[in-house]
Amino acid sequence: MKKIILVAAFAVISVFGAFAQENASVYFDPVHNMRFGYAGVLNSSDNNLMGGFEFGLNLFEFGVRPYSTGAISLGADFIVDEFNAAEGNYFLSEAHKTAIVSPLLSFKDIRGSRAGVLAFAFPLNFTQTIGDKLALTLGASAKVNLNAETTTDYISVFDDRCSQSVAGIHTNRLTYDIHLAVTYDDFGIYASYSPMKVFENGYGPDFNFFSVGAIFRIDE
Repeated sequence: MKKIILVAAFAVISVFGAFAQENASVYFDPVHNMRFGYAGVLNSSDNNLMGGFEFGLNLFEFGVRPYSTGAISLGADFIVDEFNAAEGNYFLSEAHKTAIVSPLLSFKDIRGSRAGVLAFAFPLNFTQTIGDKLALTLGASAKVNLNAETTTDYISVFDDRCSQSVAGIHTNRLTYDIHLAVTYDDFGIYASYSPMKVFENGYGPDFNFFSVGAIFRIDE
């Protein structure tokens, strides 16, 4: 799968380069959109793993318009996905691994425990504009995931409010998603599906996820 993603990305870049040289209808947009949504857990090996939130920021988008109402684009996004442990549980992390467990005796109360994953995504999209304001976007992204970080907020047996963070949890480094968005007058909804596992095998709960939310397009 990783080799397929890399080959596909190289092929797309080559096609874009050739098209850009022959077609004057080329554009480059910095910070094209922002997304805020819910990240939902799918096919989890741990019933105590819950959904969280997603934030996405497009860094730039380079595209061509083969006709007046259509655009094919390649971009770069920064994405944060966060997942929560069920109430009364927390992420125990060490040796680049994490697992959801029940509280230690030194924990009086778990106020919240979450795992966050940062990623850089490279979306290939097709956008069809209908009328002046309605737009439909379909696409897929190759994603490079950084190591995850877990954070637990808790009350100790001495009634102290404490926070514990561990970084460096191994993720599945190269993944992909498929996604769509519908916008009207630069505001709309989006949905994506990431079929590959988030954590590297043996380094965390086995699960994939989807996300849904609001997208805000920034005028060109």
